[in-house]
Amino acid sequence: MDFIIDIVGRFHPLVVHLPIGFLFLGALMIFYSGNEDKYLPIMRFSFFWGAISTLLALITGFVQYNQEGYAWEDIQNHLIFGIIVLIIAVTIYLNLKRIFFVGFKSRKILVYFLILSLIITGHLGGNLTHGKDHLTAPLPDNFKAILGVDYPIKKIELDRVTYRSQSLYQAIVQPVFNAKCISCHSPKKKKGELVLIDYPSIMNGGEGGSLFSKADPEQSLLLKRIHLPLEDEKHMPPKAKVQLTKSENVLLSRWIAHGAPKEASIEALKIEEELFASFFEKNPTGIYPDISIAPAENEVLKALKKKGFFISPIYKTSPLLKISCINYHDFNDLSAQSLLPIKEHIVSLDLGKTKVTDSVFRVIQKLPNLTVLKLDNTKINGSQIELLSQLKNLKEINLVNTDFEIHNLTKMYNFPTIKKVNLFNLKKQFNSNLKIPDSLKSVFLLQYYELEKLDTDSVVY
Repeated sequence: MDFIIDIVGRFHPLVVHLPIGFLFLGALMIFYSGNEDKYLPIMRFSFFWGAISTLLALITGFVQYNQEGYAWEDIQNHLIFGIIVLIIAVTIYLNLKRIFFVGFKSRKILVYFLILSLIITGHLGGNLTHGKDHLTAPLPDNFKAILGVDYPIKKIELDRVTYRSQSLYQAIVQPVFNAKCISCHSPKKKKGELVLIDYPSIMNGGEGGSLFSKADPEQSLLLKRIHLPLEDEKHMPPKAKVQLTKSENVLLSRWIAHGAPKEASIEALKIEEELFASFFEKNPTGIYPDISIAPAENEVLKALKKKGFFISPIYKTSPLLKISCINYHDFNDLSAQSLLPIKEHIVSLDLGKTKVTDSVFRVIQKLPNLTVLKLDNTKINGSQIELLSQLKNLKEINLVNTDFEIHNLTKMYNFPTIKKVNLFNLKKQFNSNLKIPDSLKSVFLLQYYELEKLDTDSVVY
């Protein structure tokens, strides 16, 4: 029966909207009707059902609190104001029923308190469902700083191609202050009378005077505070806060050394590229080649999918493809020819549990961007694996549970970019006298192990 209680609690987000509608309607009718009695039936109806639905909202909300593990500290104010709404709604209803009498002005005051309590209750509920920053999240960072609102630290990212044309202040300095200084130095908090939300406020300095020394930039107050030992109470940012990175520290020093300009571009200041390396967008292709090619033609991909290939991009907008034969177990050496129309797009090829032999390497060697090759549970013995030596991007080969003959391992010693070759569970015993160069011992992984077969291993996707 617990599931029924759980379902009751989950109705709270639905039920909670009913009192809002009924009570706001009743409140508007009170203001609209003045002191006339002809609208009493409508007002009584609104406040009666408003009070009933508020009670239902309180019950379902409390059930949800018990069932879904909310902390009491998080919901207590929301619950308290919900109870206040119920008390006011019942009071107004009893007054409208003439069970006790208060004047029209007193009734209006009750309605004002009711509306205020509804708004507060709704806001606290919104904090629970959407997060405490659901109203402030869309605001620009400078607005948040003025309001004293903490906001998530944004990672500074630069475009490797265009970053030199940007102002050092706009690209690095102000974002660093926003991320690591604003929490203590905003118009609301203003620690040390110092505000760092924009260029004019930075130039104004704080109670200690200017942040910069034109005569000796290295003795600037800002740098002194940054370079103090972490344990020093005057070190900035404070020990408990996120600290500046090495690159941020150096770039702030360079900015100050050049006179803390607002508009000077990175190119004009002649700052070396390596200092910005940590701010460049990381290669989204990961281990795969970072190349720019046109996407494969849809008709070609559709035809391959009809044959049984599973095809997916390495990420949503990438033209680079992962190809799997998980649903194409009849794939053989001749079948590989059908992949050549998209040879430049294939970076990962999974031929596990197919009928390929070493002859397939004559086709695979034509896939210039192939990075990961999976050949587990096949008849591959390695007799022609040297054909893959011309692949300049091949990093991983999986030869688990194959007929691979260990003496053919030497053919892979000169593969230019190979990082990992999995050779677990070879069907033929490997020669323990084989001497693998020390530099390659971490590349070739040889071992025997056996995993329990699961029912899901035979699932077709």
